[in-house]
Amino acid sequence: MTSRSRWYRYAILRIAPVLLLVLDGTRLAALSAEPPAAAPFLPDPASVERYGPAYRYPQAGWIVLHIEGEPYERGYQHGHLMAPEIAAITRAAATARNPKSPAEGWRGNRLLVDALFLRRYDEEYLLEMKGIADGAAAAGARFDGRPIDLVDIVAVNAWTEIEFLDNALDATAKGIESIRFRDLVPAPEKPAPPSRCSAFIATTPATADGKIVFGHITMWSLYPAPHFNVWLDLQPARGHRVVMQSFAGGIQSSMDYYISDSGLLVAETTLAQTRFNAEGQTEASRIRKALQYADSIDDAVTILTTSNNGLYTNEWLIGDTKTNEIAMFELGTAKSRLYRSSRGEWFGDTPGFYWGCNNTKDLDVRLETVPSLVGKPANVVFRPSDRDLMWQKLYAKHRGKIDGAFGFEAFTTPPLAAAHSLDAKFTTADLAGELKTWALFGPPLGRTWEPTPEQRTTYRDIRPLVSNGWTLLEPAAPARSSDPGRKAAIDLASSKRSDRARGAAGGAGAHDEPGDRDDAALVAAGPAWHGTILPESGGDVWLASAFADYERIVSAQRAARHGNAKRPETLADAAADATALALFPYRCQYLAALHSSPDATLAGVEPRFDSDAWYRLASARGVWLLHGLRGVLGDDRFDDLMDRFGRDSAGKRVTSADFRARAEKAAEKPLDWFFQPWIDTPNTPRLELRDARRSGSDGDWHVTGSIRQASAGIRGTVELCVETDDGLAWENVSIAPGSDSSFELSPSHRPTRIVVDPRQQLLKTNGGPFSVRSFERELEETLIVYGTGPERASLREAAELLQRRIATQWSNYSVPVRSDSEVTDEELGSHHVLLVGRPAVNRLAARLRDALPVAFGPGSFTLLGQTYAHPASALVVAASNPANPRYSLVLFAGLSADATRRIAQSHPANAEVVASFSGSSSRGFVLPAQELQKEFGDSPEHDGASAP
Repeated sequence: MTSRSRWYRYAILRIAPVLLLVLDGTRLAALSAEPPAAAPFLPDPASVERYGPAYRYPQAGWIVLHIEGEPYERGYQHGHLMAPEIAAITRAAATARNPKSPAEGWRGNRLLVDALFLRRYDEEYLLEMKGIADGAAAAGARFDGRPIDLVDIVAVNAWTEIEFLDNALDATAKGIESIRFRDLVPAPEKPAPPSRCSAFIATTPATADGKIVFGHITMWSLYPAPHFNVWLDLQPARGHRVVMQSFAGGIQSSMDYYISDSGLLVAETTLAQTRFNAEGQTEASRIRKALQYADSIDDAVTILTTSNNGLYTNEWLIGDTKTNEIAMFELGTAKSRLYRSSRGEWFGDTPGFYWGCNNTKDLDVRLETVPSLVGKPANVVFRPSDRDLMWQKLYAKHRGKIDGAFGFEAFTTPPLAAAHSLDAKFTTADLAGELKTWALFGPPLGRTWEPTPEQRTTYRDIRPLVSNGWTLLEPAAPARSSDPGRKAAIDLASSKRSDRARGAAGGAGAHDEPGDRDDAALVAAGPAWHGTILPESGGDVWLASAFADYERIVSAQRAARHGNAKRPETLADAAADATALALFPYRCQYLAALHSSPDATLAGVEPRFDSDAWYRLASARGVWLLHGLRGVLGDDRFDDLMDRFGRDSAGKRVTSADFRARAEKAAEKPLDWFFQPWIDTPNTPRLELRDARRSGSDGDWHVTGSIRQASAGIRGTVELCVETDDGLAWENVSIAPGSDSSFELSPSHRPTRIVVDPRQQLLKTNGGPFSVRSFERELEETLIVYGTGPERASLREAAELLQRRIATQWSNYSVPVRSDSEVTDEELGSHHVLLVGRPAVNRLAARLRDALPVAFGPGSFTLLGQTYAHPASALVVAASNPANPRYSLVLFAGLSADATRRIAQSHPANAEVVASFSGSSSRGFVLPAQELQKEFGDSPEHDGASAP
C-alpha cells in the first residue's frame, strides 16, 4: 500500500466521521472539550427514597444508591430500594439468554450458575447477595412467577462471566488438538464477544499537576445498556468505602470503574478471552474484595491474581492517589503482565500514560487465548487498533498538560466515543480524594442510540438510549426536606400507599398493565340514542352536530359505568373523570372560536366556506348545552327524550324550536330559563368562591361560604366538594346570574380543601382554556423551544422528534425549532409555544413556570397535591401563554432525558394534562380551576381567610 493510499484510508476511516459530526450543528456542544461548570447537584427532596440509613435518588440518568453496614443488612437495603430495577434486570438477563422463552432460558442459567459460580464467592459477598434477594423479594420483585432469590442475584452478577464462558472453553485445551484426523471438516468460526470499553490513566510527567487523571468509557449492546446506570456508594462495616458504576443487584461494577477511599482507582478494558479455570473464584468476588480491602497497587494485584477463574479477561488500570503511582495489569488465567510507573515501564513510548482498548499487549497473555500451540494456527501478532492510534495521538497532543479537560475531549472523540458507547466517566486525584467523578450516562456524542428493526423484533421491550449530559457524582448524603408536611412522591417504588392512594393522581399507578384505563379515547358502546338529524338553518347547526357528538360521550360513559351516579373518591379521580376528559376539548374549541367571533350566538350562526369558526363554535357549545340539559332532566328522562326525538326525526331537517318543545314536554314545565341564555346569548358564566371557611373539631366539622356568578351567565347547578383526610364530601349548589349562593357542608373528617366544580361539569370561563393539542389547529403560529441546560443534546433531539411527529400526524408542516437562548420575546407573543424540557433544564420553562398548573422541583413535579419523582415520570401540560393569552403554552417534560424524549414522541390525549407515572401508560387530566379552590391551613388561624 502506498503512502498516499494509506493516508487516504486513514482520512476516510479516521477523519470523515469527525467531520460529519462537526458539520452536524446539533452535535457541536457535545464535541466541546471544555468541562461544564461544577455546580453542586442537589437532588429534589421529593425524589429521594430512603430505607434506614440507605437512600437512592436520580441524577442526570444515573440512580445514586447509598448502602452501608454489615453484609446482609446492606444487601437488604440495596434490594429493598432497587426492587423494581432488580426485577427488570433479571428479566433482561433472561431475555438476552433466550429471547423466545426468557423464563426457560433463565432456568437453565440458574442451573449453570449454581453449578459453576455460586460457591466461588467469598462468604461476605454471598451474604450481601442473599440480603439483596431478600430485600427485593420483600419489596415485591418477582420473576417467572416467584420472588427473586439468591440464585437470581448471583446469576445477574455473573452475567458478564457467563457471556465469555463459551470463548473461555474454546481457549481451553481438550487434549486432542495435536492429533491429525482424517475428516478435515472445518469447525465454524465463533464470533468474538464485542469490544467492551476504552480507558486511560495518567500521572507525572504526562499530567499538568503531576497527579493522577483517570477515565473510562463503556461499549456494549443496546439491550442491556440501560440497566447499568447505578452509581453505587458502598460503605461497609469493614474495609474501605467504595463508589462504582454498577447495576441493580450488583455487588461489583461489571462496567468496572471504581474509586476507593483507600486512594485506589481501578478500571478495566476487556481482552480476548483466555482459558477457564473451573476451580478459581469469580471475577466479581475478586474485584470487589480488591477494592474493599486493598490499600495499595500490590494488594490489588495479589487479590485479583489469587484463585483466578480466568473469565472476563481484563487489562486493569490501577492508580494510587496517595503516591500518584499508576499501573497497567494484563491478567489472563495463569499468565499476567504488570507495568508500573514507579519502574518506568511504558508501552508505546508514552511516559506517564497507560491506556486500554481491548487489545492485548503482552504476548504470554495472548497465547492463553489459544487452546494448544500445536493445534490450529492462530495469529497472535500485536497490531495497534484505531483506538490505540487515537490514544497515541491524544497523548502527543496533551503530553505534560493532561488535566480534567482531557477526559471530556477523549470521550467525545471518535472512535473512543464509538457508536455503541453507553457512558463516560473520569476523575482527577483531587476529585477522587472526595469520592467524586464526572460522569455521563448515554451516548457521549449526544445522539440517541436507536434499536435496529432486528433488535426490536428480538427484544420487544428494548428502549432507545438517550444522552443525559455531564454531571458531577459525589457521595454527600442528600438533605432531608425542611418541610415536615411535604408529601412523599407517590410514583416511587418505596412509597407506602393505600389502595385509595394508588387510585389517586397516578391512576392505578405503575403496576397497571398498559391500557387498563385509557382515558385518551373513550371506548365505543351501543348507541345511547338513535337517529341522524339535519339542520333546517344555520341556527340549528348546533343541534344536528351536538346530537351526534354528545351521544358518543354518553354511550362511552355508560360502557365505562362511570356516570354521575358514582362520584370520585379523590380530587385526582375527579380530574381524570372520563366525561370531563371527553367534554374538555369542546370547551377549548368553543373558547378558541370566541376569539374570532366574540359575540356569536347559536341562533346567529351563519355557515361560510372561508372559515370553520362558526362550526366549531356551534358544535362545541351545542355539546355543552346538551350536557347541561341532561343535568336538568336527569339521565333517564334525557336519554329517552334524545332517542324518541332522533327516531322521529331521522333523516329529516329539524329546528331548535322543535327540540325545545319536545324537551319542555319531557320536563313537564317551561325551559325558557335554560334555553334562552344558551341559544340567544354568547354568555358563559364566571364563578367566584367567596368567604370559604372551616370550623369545628373532630367529628363536628363545617365548611361554609358562597359561590357567586359574577357576570351575566347561565342558571343551573354546580358541584361542590370538600377534600378531607378520608376522601371527598359532595353537594350540588344552585347558581344564577348576579347572585350569591350560600353553602354549608358538614363532613365527618377534617376538611383540607374545598373545590368548586372539580370535574369541570359546567361550561365556564374559569380554568385553563387550552388543551395540550389546541395548537394543532394553528401550526403556522406554533413554535418549539428546547432547553440548553445539562440535557441540551437530548432535548434538541426530543424537539426534532416532536417536530417530526407533528408533521407526520397529518399536516406535513414542520413547526420551527428554537433553543431557549435564541427565541425572541416577539416570537413568544405571537405563537403557541411548545417547551421541551422541565424548568431545571429549559430556561424559558423556568421563566414561565408560574403560568403552569403543575409545580416543579429540580427533579420532581406536583400534580393535584401528589408529588412524583421517578426518573421515568413525565407529563405534557397546557396553559395560557403569559406573553399573549390568545395562544397556548405547552410543556413536554420528563424527570430524565429519556422520559422527556418519550413524552415528546407520544400522541397525548386531548386533555389539559397528560402524565405518565414511572413509565406507565399515560393518563389525561382536566384540572379544577385554581381560583375555585381553597386549601385550609393546618392551624385554625387560616380557616377563616377569604378565598382568592
